[in-house]
Amino acid sequence: MLLKQRDATFTVSERRVVAVLLANYPSAALTSISQLAGAAGVSDPTVHRLVLKLGFEGYPEFQRALLAEVDARMNSPLSRLESSADERHEQDVQQAMLGSLTLAIGKTAEHASCDDFERTVSWLTDCGRTVLCCGGRASGFIAAWLAVLLSQVRPHARHVEPSLERGSEALADLAPGDVVVVYDYRRYQESVVQFAREAHDLGARIVLFTDEWRSPIAAFADAVLVSYVQSASPFDTKVPVVAQTESIVAALVARMPAEAMDRLKRIEALRAGRIAEGTGAQGA
Repeated sequence: MLLKQRDATFTVSERRVVAVLLANYPSAALTSISQLAGAAGVSDPTVHRLVLKLGFEGYPEFQRALLAEVDARMNSPLSRLESSADERHEQDVQQAMLGSLTLAIGKTAEHASCDDFERTVSWLTDCGRTVLCCGGRASGFIAAWLAVLLSQVRPHARHVEPSLERGSEALADLAPGDVVVVYDYRRYQESVVQFAREAHDLGARIVLFTDEWRSPIAAFADAVLVSYVQSASPFDTKVPVVAQTESIVAALVARMPAEAMDRLKRIEALRAGRIAEGTGAQGA
């Protein structure tokens, strides 16, 4: 979102407008320019200058762009499949798909936030913090994979189901400063948003992996890692976020190599011991 990318260029008054837009997205921008200015406590010209700074010719164009973004956020695999049903695919599907995935990863790398990445790695390096990993219907498997990788190199990392009904025990054990890593992508899941908000209110650090349109969780997350999800398939790709996830773990290992090696040695020794016990029991 442009409002996030260009925050450093805004004046104090313009930041008030941005705060209103982000706190009441997208409804705040669908009102008149005077209503938005009034909600932010600024003048109409201030809103107009902000819109021009964002690269639009005026407020109407800004609103049209916003509506297009909302429409893109709400696109489902079915709607994308229906819209492309009559298109002729003359090129090789495999090559088209691999090419689009390469572009998605490249775009993700180009727009990656170094600050959010570094914050995330620094929190995960602190082994005194508990880390909960969770995700929605289409991204929970990545959260589970992150939990597996983290548990290889540091203690107190686990995968949880992000719902107040089924994950309340995990929330009850959270301490201020613990980390909750959340994966949430377009057609955002309300139960995931509620879980993350509750964890935030309990004092946890929220790390959000999301798409270019950003989950509502971005409004209160402490670090936001964005990936580009569109590909040659009607289904959003998770390849870039898997690459982001593994990059986080690689940076974590590079930051604490001795601790990671020691933990892996202990894990391997325990596995070897169990295998030996099993072989001995069969021989007896």
